[in-house]
Amino acid sequence: MKINLPVTGRENVIAPGRSLVSRTDIKGVITFTNDAFIEVSGYSRAELVGSSHNIVRHPDVPPAVFEDMWDTLHQGLPWRGVVKNRCKNGDHYWVDARVVPVRKNGATIGYMSVRGVPSREAIARAETAYAAIAKAGKVTTANRTGGWKRFISIKNGVLAGIVFVTLMMIAGGVLGISGLHLSSNAMRTLYHEEMEPVQTIGRINFLMAENRAQIALALRHRPAARTAWKPDPGVAEHMATLMRNRSEIETLWKDYNSRQRTGLERELSDRYWRARTRYVEDGLIPAKAALVRGDYDTAEKLLQDNVDPAYEEAKKTVEALLAFVSQKAKGNALSVAELNEKISIVAMGGIAFGSIAFMLAGLFFFRSTVIPLQAAVADLERIAEGNLSGDSDASGYGEPGRVTAALVVMQMHLKVMMDEIRLSAGAIHDQCSSLNRTMMNLSEHSEEQHDRVYQTLDNISESSTGLDRLAADAEELMLVTGLQSTDGVLHETAENAPPNATGGDLPNEAHLMQLIQELAGAARIEAFTLQDTIAQMRQVASLIVDSRGEVQGAWAASQQLERAALELDRLVKYFE
Repeated sequence: MKINLPVTGRENVIAPGRSLVSRTDIKGVITFTNDAFIEVSGYSRAELVGSSHNIVRHPDVPPAVFEDMWDTLHQGLPWRGVVKNRCKNGDHYWVDARVVPVRKNGATIGYMSVRGVPSREAIARAETAYAAIAKAGKVTTANRTGGWKRFISIKNGVLAGIVFVTLMMIAGGVLGISGLHLSSNAMRTLYHEEMEPVQTIGRINFLMAENRAQIALALRHRPAARTAWKPDPGVAEHMATLMRNRSEIETLWKDYNSRQRTGLERELSDRYWRARTRYVEDGLIPAKAALVRGDYDTAEKLLQDNVDPAYEEAKKTVEALLAFVSQKAKGNALSVAELNEKISIVAMGGIAFGSIAFMLAGLFFFRSTVIPLQAAVADLERIAEGNLSGDSDASGYGEPGRVTAALVVMQMHLKVMMDEIRLSAGAIHDQCSSLNRTMMNLSEHSEEQHDRVYQTLDNISESSTGLDRLAADAEELMLVTGLQSTDGVLHETAENAPPNATGGDLPNEAHLMQLIQELAGAARIEAFTLQDTIAQMRQVASLIVDSRGEVQGAWAASQQLERAALELDRLVKYFE
């Protein structure tokens, strides 16, 4: 890692409200800085742009901090931290840095950093953290990927809610059906194992009593005892009924005896069957035989001495057995009722647990999704109002986390764009001011040149007029002296005569005439030349006038551009 030295230990405190903005390519080479960054760092713009961003790295910052920053940025996430940077002269300054990846068409094309002014408490915490990180050699923060929290999203939450409700309905249905099944089995068991024996024993007791009644009714067939007011069936019919009852009793007892019996129930049932056997063998069978023979007296005696006592004994035992079985059935009925109550309690507990779990999951989902989205909406409203200095939290997960992270990136993009626009507007304003001054000087010089050209035109016009006048005077002189008419003779005489042959001044006059003529011609020619020069100077003057108009138009356009730059700067100041 590059170590920037020297360091002075002096802090350059940044004024509150200032933002230091820079942008780099994917390799960390600076491509843009704002004026505040240039001023605080002490470097010029030329020194910063094109250099690696570690030019401001302070040796007190552990390398693990920047490793954590790059790891986070490579995951496409914003990074934030309090960083100590080094000035060009060795001083240092603290910033609350936010760094975000710059993406276009789904690919990262660079990184952007916006740094604010941290509080003194944040700086103290950062110094403590630097010491711990330097000792540990790494940044001991929570997993940036979020662990299981990375699965928190609106889509997953809705799916989890659907699955949870479905499972709760299935569980409730299974629990309800299972409860009903258990209750049904318990009731069925209660009926078959408890209530049926009670009914069986009751039926046996009834049939025993009916058998005794059939013996008593058969005795009424004695001839002396027959009454005319109530016809009774024959003895054979009573005996047939008795046999049917006996057969039914044996069938019922066989069915009852096939059931599992333990303890007191077995003892009571065995005692009953023994009493019943004595009742049948000692009472019913002898009495039946006597009745079949028509021995009514013996039958009546057997009824009184054997059947009734045996019946009473058997009745007591069967009542005791019936009471025991009834009590047992009652206990089992209570157990079934308790089971049903437990099933109801479990069902209600399951419903309560499911409701509480669903409410807690809903609350957690609300805190994980709705609250961050509400905060994102508040931040968007703040940005819409032109406030880009707010602090947005980008630590969420799922769709809300992506929204808040994108919001932070958008806010930082807007900050950098505003700084770039402000910088460009300032440059345009300065260039326009310089251009306006130049245009003003050109306009003044054009005016001066225009005046000088017309002054020169006046002088040339005067010269041309003077030359015309000179030519006219010369021609008039030639006419006055009469030389114009004898011009040919004089020339001929002067040409044929030897020098001084005439003895007079005639050759001198011819020469003078020639000179005057040449002077007049030259004056005319020069006058014409000056007229052509005057025409050309007038064209130059027209061009100067046109150029001055164009300069004035460019100056007006530059003024409009300057006003546009001022308006742009005013609009940029709205987003602060």
